[in-house]
Amino acid sequence: MDKVKVSHKQIVEFHKDIAEKHVDINGFYRFNWNEIEGSFRSGIGTPALLLESMSSDFSQNPNKTTSFNHRRVSFLVLDFAGNVNDFDKQEEVLDNTESIALEISAYLNTLNKDSTSWLYGLYEVDSLKLEKVGPIFDNMYGWNVLYTIKNKQTMVMDATKWNI
Repeated sequence: MDKVKVSHKQIVEFHKDIAEKHVDINGFYRFNWNEIEGSFRSGIGTPALLLESMSSDFSQNPNKTTSFNHRRVSFLVLDFAGNVNDFDKQEEVLDNTESIALEISAYLNTLNKDSTSWLYGLYEVDSLKLEKVGPIFDNMYGWNVLYTIKNKQTMVMDATKWNI
């Protein structure tokens, strides 16, 4: 994978790969926030990793010689909590999904330190946030994991893309 340009597709495939490799994750899909008020998609195992589209913001170093694209990534780790008022089950689900979220965070940090990984030096550990989620879908609970990938982004125009 290209170590300079991190694409949307690359990030999606990476998270799909995480869901396939982690032994406690049984499902993966991309979602849109308008789905949250509906039902959880059928045929998806749980706990599941749900990837939202990412966003970007840009910066330059102080002497303005390098530009950066800060890719803001957000994904959910969710599981069903049984009946609506089963608070013991909710706490169990929150503990289990938090453990998975922290394992994924540790995996990101490991890849960030591995010079053979595409993520080497790009994961901003200080950007990591975990936010409790639930109840959503069909009484699901879990965690929204947010973090940033900071990669160099050229801000030089490609003249072949313009009719000027």
